[in-house]
Amino acid sequence: MILSTSSLPVHHPSVNTTQLPPTVIAWVTEPLQQVYNLIQSRFIGLIPGNYTEPSSSDYSTMSTIFGLVGTGVSQNDAGSILSASNVAIQLEYQLIPVNDSGTGNKYYVLMENPTVNRGWGSYLFAAEKSPSTTQVIIEAPHPVTDFNSQQIAYTIFTSVYPHVAALLVSGVERTFDPNGQTDMAHRTESIFETAHEAFTKFGSVVIQIHGFDASHHPAEPLVVLSDGDGGINGALQAIASNLEAASLSVGIFDGFTHEKLGAQMNIQGRYARAFGAGFVHSEISSIVVYNATLIVGYENALTKSILDDFSFPAYQIDIRIPIIAFGIMSLFMVASYRFSKTSPD
Repeated sequence: MILSTSSLPVHHPSVNTTQLPPTVIAWVTEPLQQVYNLIQSRFIGLIPGNYTEPSSSDYSTMSTIFGLVGTGVSQNDAGSILSASNVAIQLEYQLIPVNDSGTGNKYYVLMENPTVNRGWGSYLFAAEKSPSTTQVIIEAPHPVTDFNSQQIAYTIFTSVYPHVAALLVSGVERTFDPNGQTDMAHRTESIFETAHEAFTKFGSVVIQIHGFDASHHPAEPLVVLSDGDGGINGALQAIASNLEAASLSVGIFDGFTHEKLGAQMNIQGRYARAFGAGFVHSEISSIVVYNATLIVGYENALTKSILDDFSFPAYQIDIRIPIIAFGIMSLFMVASYRFSKTSPD
């Protein structure tokens, strides 16, 4: 929904779709945190509600909306943003152009209408194209359950404007459904995953914020990083280095160490790696989350990593992979050669 330029609360009535569509983007001037607080107050699991499974048509329409927003920002095309807003109405979503009164930074906020709460998630976009060479996306798939992960993700997203293109936030608590239906990090089909696929490109970086209970993992360091398959990439290396510089102990999943927090089954990680994007799964100890000094250190370390464009190629190839692969191939070649010499003609 495109709103007037006056300062209005976000919980306004839905637009009358019989009216002619707007021809210009009208910005709402208010604190972005106020809008985000409303998003956080509506997580299913935090309040009563039922997660609604999207239809194939819903997925297609949301994919169209994400594509239009991406085009609108990357090409500074107001027409695409207005089209995205009009299409969003069909799914009872509203696309709100927010001029953050605290910073003057501009964002597009895609969220469900106030009368609708299906748990499909909310999506925030920097309205200005990033000057960085690397497109960065920050994700919070486990709000509430993973301590304050959604607010930590938001803080980093807004601190580096406009270097992070999008913030993706699930609309439902992870354990709300006992069968895993609401665990967006492990579902191959969800609106959250649709958004992830829309903005994850070759060479981009996805940073996913999670949290773990230190009492359940007493031997773990304060932060555990993983790309999901035991490898490493440049973004992960840069973040680890800046975390250590902030005096936060860091562990990196290498296929064995920190296995329980290694995100091996993470769906977004699998998609990112398949498309040549860097994936950084960050597990934050509850010790950090509940310590104001430590959490600021964590947020500043990630902010620095992003602003520095990770200091080197964000999806750096792990040299161990081709070396190991070559070694395995060599063993097979030698074994095959020896077998052919010992076999009868």
